[in-house]
Amino acid sequence: MTSLAVIFILLLVVTVSASRSIETPPRLARHPQPEAASERVWSALRQALPSELSLERDVSNPGILRVAIPDSVLNFEFGKSTLAPAGDRFLTEFMPRYALTFCGVLRDQIAGIVIEGHTDDLGRDALNLKLSQERSFQVLVRGLEAIATTVPTVHACFLQLASASGRGKQDLVYDEAGHLDPQRSRRVVLKILLRPAGV
Repeated sequence: MTSLAVIFILLLVVTVSASRSIETPPRLARHPQPEAASERVWSALRQALPSELSLERDVSNPGILRVAIPDSVLNFEFGKSTLAPAGDRFLTEFMPRYALTFCGVLRDQIAGIVIEGHTDDLGRDALNLKLSQERSFQVLVRGLEAIATTVPTVHACFLQLASASGRGKQDLVYDEAGHLDPQRSRRVVLKILLRPAGV
């Protein structure tokens, strides 16, 4: 009878221990929580960003962050994809700094970077699409040249992550009163695609 009681007590102890180990969360998570990972990406990108630009979350997709670079910063010639010297200097300073961030501490959390060109509503659709594509491609090429010169160790990584896309006048910007804002509509946007958590 005593041996049955001992066996019963041992089974009870094993069952209680097993249920506690299932309920106790592991001390170290294998993958960061989505919110924590997103905040780390946000913080690192924000620190590397020049003061004249802003980092925004995409309201329709939490896996996308955006950096809008206005035409006043890049200084494209009107109706052309030629960068003015001030725009070229900006890309020479900005792109290597951001490439180091994308391809350094954030490499495992970035799925891709789309450089989008946007125009205002002047001109035909076909012309605006072509112009926005040429401008986005110019930013990509000039950025890659600056990265290759300044931080060649991340050139291949950035080349693998980045692509260029022309949006034309598809995503115009409006002011609070609902009026078209041509100045803010003319821009290049870095669309940063975050890798889903745990991937």
